[in-house]
Formats: sequence, structure tokens, C-alpha cells
Amino acid sequence: MSAVDGLLHPRAVAVVGASERSAMAGRLTRYLRDFDGPVYPVNPNYQQVHGLPCYPSLLELPGPVDLVLVMVPAARVLAVVEEAGRAGASCAVVLSSGFAEVGADGRALQEQLVEVARRYGLRVIGPNCQGLLYRPTGLAATFTAAADGEQAPDSGIAYVGQSGALGGSFLGMAGDRGIGLTAWISVGNQADITATDAAELLVADPNVRVLACYLEELPDGARWQRLTAHAAALGKPVVVLRSGRSAAGERAVASHTGALVRAGTAFDLLTSESGAIQVDDLDELLDTAVALTAEPRPRGRRIGVITSSGGAGGLAADQAEPAGLVLPELDPATRDVLAPLIPAFGSAVNPVDVTAQVIDDAGQFGAVCDAVAASDEVDAVLVVLTTIGGEAALEVAESILRAAKRSTKPFAVAWLYSHEQIAEAGSVLRRNGISVLGTTTAALRLIAHLVPREHRRAERAVPRGLARFLDRPELTEAEGAQLLDALQVDRPRGRVVEPADAARAAREFGDEVVLKVQSPDLAHKSDVGGVLVGVPSERAGSAAQDMLDTVAANAPDARIDGVLVQEVVPRGVELLVGVQGSEHGYPPVLTVGMGGTTAELNPDVVSALGPVDAERAVALLRELRGWPLLDGFRGRPRCDVDAAAAAIASISQAAAELGDELGELEINPLVVHQTGAVAADLVVRKEAP
Repeated sequence: MSAVDGLLHPRAVAVVGASERSAMAGRLTRYLRDFDGPVYPVNPNYQQVHGLPCYPSLLELPGPVDLVLVMVPAARVLAVVEEAGRAGASCAVVLSSGFAEVGADGRALQEQLVEVARRYGLRVIGPNCQGLLYRPTGLAATFTAAADGEQAPDSGIAYVGQSGALGGSFLGMAGDRGIGLTAWISVGNQADITATDAAELLVADPNVRVLACYLEELPDGARWQRLTAHAAALGKPVVVLRSGRSAAGERAVASHTGALVRAGTAFDLLTSESGAIQVDDLDELLDTAVALTAEPRPRGRRIGVITSSGGAGGLAADQAEPAGLVLPELDPATRDVLAPLIPAFGSAVNPVDVTAQVIDDAGQFGAVCDAVAASDEVDAVLVVLTTIGGEAALEVAESILRAAKRSTKPFAVAWLYSHEQIAEAGSVLRRNGISVLGTTTAALRLIAHLVPREHRRAERAVPRGLARFLDRPELTEAEGAQLLDALQVDRPRGRVVEPADAARAAREFGDEVVLKVQSPDLAHKSDVGGVLVGVPSERAGSAAQDMLDTVAANAPDARIDGVLVQEVVPRGVELLVGVQGSEHGYPPVLTVGMGGTTAELNPDVVSALGPVDAERAVALLRELRGWPLLDGFRGRPRCDVDAAAAAIASISQAAAELGDELGELEINPLVVHQTGAVAADLVVRKEAP
């Protein structure tokens, strides 16, 4: 039996640290009474625990054991894990805390734990976790109080999470709603088995229909990509809640791009493109997972809204577009059916305001639901209810339920009222697969999550042999010019000289030139006075020396490699184009936005996983608020968008070829004018070894 088989399908389970005195340890043994194999409490201080014979050590059990649950003080865990290995166990769940979460000493102890486990080929969940549940084998190997009580019917939903406390909350919330989880795994510190490992195991399980994940650490990108692809191939939705997405978790890097792209952007983009669903809180994680187990699902983004309140319907209409949904105009045939069902002071348009008069008549209200759901203009139905509670609420719920059962389209309910007043009605709906949410925003987001998506990223041809250009950790703009030439990205003509030769060089490029200090230590040359624009060619020499003096005063430790004398670029729209190289198994992240020196003050950027082709690059540009400036805003000449898209595609493809050797590559600005696009400034940084 493999270690993973021993995790969910163990022949026998041992509980080391079993006790009736400790509430948590007591639950471990008590919950295992429904397990379909032998359970062995292990504690030298007891003869029996919860009516089961108790054994002094794992080496004295009457039969083989596959799964060992460890709940002893951290200092004793290593000895127990070694004993588990000697006893032939395949997997240990270390519920004990006191490891990496407490600091350096605990981290060292955790590393020793992994070393001992590997010596015996033993797989470990935890430490500092709350265990696992697996309904098909009756395995309840956890101490969380959320597992108390009678289990609700099996839903086909599996949960994997790092936080034991949040995992317990998820389990308890599911129980409150009458939803029994098929599997539930708390991985804790992930010393050995990670959340991705557990997710892979559960996605492959035929009993699992939907996987819900809570993540605190970003998983390896290649593993995550394989997991989501496998889940998609099996038709099993993956729903993800990830913490650490705030500004406090942003990675600080030198370029504008790094300042504008969150550390988890590659994960978010990869997750979205895989068809997995990201949510923002635990309620949404559960609501979405449950809704994904129901049939049918919406075929598109058009919703019909039925409401008992014109104001609530107006809110739903306002909030639909930000959620990515549309409220279509109902077809004439549907309006004809609705007209005699709704009072004159109601509304038969979408949203459909039935008024309190219709709500009080279950048959009439059901007929309205039938008519809206039957419309060819509608993919899903949202019922928005307000101050309807008690017996009346139950009648309305049953009316909605009957209509939903007659329809081939999904229903959801936003019920804006006291939880106590609608508890029974909400329970009737939820237990029959109809989601009930407390706000219109939550209901609309849920419907949007259910719409099938297909965002597969096509493989793009990438150039080869670019690594030769990354021969130094930081390239100056002049050194990076060869890379731009190889990528066929236009750049200004220029030459690196000493100040004394600047005037002679400037005469090659016209009456005015741009002067830039060249230093691998200065990513933002203008911040230290290292860029001068529109310098008369005859004054280039003195201006270059003055510029170097200013840079020396502002950045005395920077290495100076000369002055780049460059031709002036024709005026145009300035874009920022940057890529962060591949890392941790994720593809490179391309960022495109409105550029220039003020890019960070009012960010207007979009991101995508690289590589992209020119068609995708144009689509990204169209997402910018500043797109009209490229497209001929207020009679201005239209910019050469095709040239800009070609440059963007080339940069993204270079990042894909350079892989994890590239730290970042940024053009800011890429100046786009009527007849081309020119890279007016360049930053290239090699990834640190």
C-alpha cells in the first residue's frame, strides 16, 4: 500500500497520545468509532480509552498499522515518528504544535522530523495541523469540534487548507447548511505533504466532484498548473481562497513593473486561465463549491432578476456589470406572459418587480419565475427578496423551489432580511441546491463564478539564443540595445562616449539630443539627475559633464560607464512594457500600461502570463483606460498599435525563452507614434543565482 493510499484508505489507525482527560485527544479516539478498520489508542498510562484497549507503544500493537495520529508534546514527536516508521506505518499526521510556527528552534525540529520520516519512507501531514476526514472510509482523524454531531449527506465537496482554524470553520459552516464534506484535510506547516499534494490526491478521487482550497503560501507553479489542468480534464471545478493578496504582501523591486505587480500575480493569472475560480472569503468559498455541485449551470452571463422591491432590483442592476453579468431586455413574448401577472405599479422589464401583492400569492409568483426562466434571453435567474419572513418566507421559498425544478436554468436567491426570519426558508432552498445569499453583490458574484470559462493560453513560438545577452547581473541601456535589436524592437540611435566626446557624437543625431548616464547600479536614472532631454548638440559636452557631477553627488557609490548620447524620439503615446521572469515554476508575467515617469502615481496597467502574440497584445492594450489615446482620441492621429503590439509580443516571448535567468525586463517608455513604436528606455536585470 502506498503512503497516499494509507492516508485515506488505511487498514488500521493508531492514536499516539490517546486520552479521555484531554478534550482534543479524547475527540481523536471518539470520532474514529465509525472507521471501518481497527483503531489502536497508544498511551502507556492507560489500559483503555473510550472502551478500546490501549497499548504502551506502536511496536506492541496486535496488528499492522498504516496511519498514525500523533498528539504528544513537540519534544516527543521525533521519537514517535521514528517508532511509527519502525512499526511499518506509511503515513503520520502530526497534530502537535511547536515547530516552524514558533521560530528558529521549532523550524530546526521540523527539519529533523522530515529527516526521520524520510529515513523510513513515511509521509507526514503537518505538523501543527488538525488532521483529516474521509467520508467513504468513515475516517475522522481530527480533533476539531466542528466534526461533532451527526454528519450531513455526502456532497462530493473536498476541502484542503493550511489553516486548521479556518478549516474547522469551513467544516462547521458546511454542517450548519446541511452539507457533508466528502473529504477534509488540514496540512498545517506542510513539512512534507503540501496542500498541492493533498489536492492532487483528492482531485483523482472518484468520490470528489468539487475541490475547495485555502492557501497561505503560493504553491509551486508547475505543480499547480498540472493540478488545475488535471482537474479541468476530469470536469472537477477547483475553488481557491488565498490569503496574502494585500498591498502588505507586495514584493518590492527596483522597476516600475515590480512596484505595480503583486507577488501573487502569476498565481492569480495562472489560476484564472486554468478555469479555476478564486474567491475572497470563506463564505464565498463554501457557497461557490456548493453551487458547483448543483445542476444546471448557466450557459452564459445573461440573468433575469425577479424582485419584491424596486430598490433592491435597481441595486442588482447596478452591480451586475461589475460582476461581469448582463441584464438583457426580455423578449416581447416573455413580457406578454408577465403583463397579466404583475400589477400596473410593478414592472415587467428586467429587473421584474412583482410587488408585495404577487409575493403573497405563491401560485402567481411561481408563474412569474416560470416565465422569466423560460425566456431565451436569460441564462440564470436571480430572485431578490427583502422583508419577507416566517411562514410567508417559507411559502415563497417553496414557490421558488417548484419553479427551479421545472426549469433547465439555475436559480439563486439574495434574501435581504433577518437571518432568524428566513432561516427555515433558506434551509429548504439550500438543501435542494439553490444558493441563498445575504447580499445582491454576493449572489451576483456567485452566478458569475458558475459561468463556464475557457481561458487557455496557447503556446507561442519564442526566439532562441537570447541568454548570451545576459552576461552581467545588470545591463545598462546601451548594453541592452543588442537584445532589443535581436527582438526587432526599434530603439533610438545612440552612442556611449566620454563627456569630452559628447558634442561630436551629438552632431550625428541632429540639432538636439538626449543624454543618459550609463550605470548598472541605476535602474531609474532620472531620479538622480541622470537624464537630460532636448540638449542642443553644441552644448552636449558641458551638459554631459554637469549631468555626471549631479549623479555623483546624488549617487556617489554608483559605477559610471559613460554617457549615452541618443537621438530624440518623436513624440507619441508613452507605454510601459515590462516582464518579470519565470520563478517557482510560474510563467513570466507581462505588464502593459500607460508609461512615463508618473506611471506609479496613477497606475493604468494590465497583466497577463507570457508569452503572448500580437493579437493578445492588442487585446491587452484595449483593456487600458488610456486606450483612446492610442486609438485617435478627439481627432488625434491614430497611433501605430500594430507596431506596439509586435514589440510587446517580442518582449514577452524573450522572457519565456530566458526563463528563470531573467529577473526583469522593462521598457518605459515605449513611445508609440503614427508610424512605429520606439523603446526609449530599457532596464534589464538578471535573476540572482
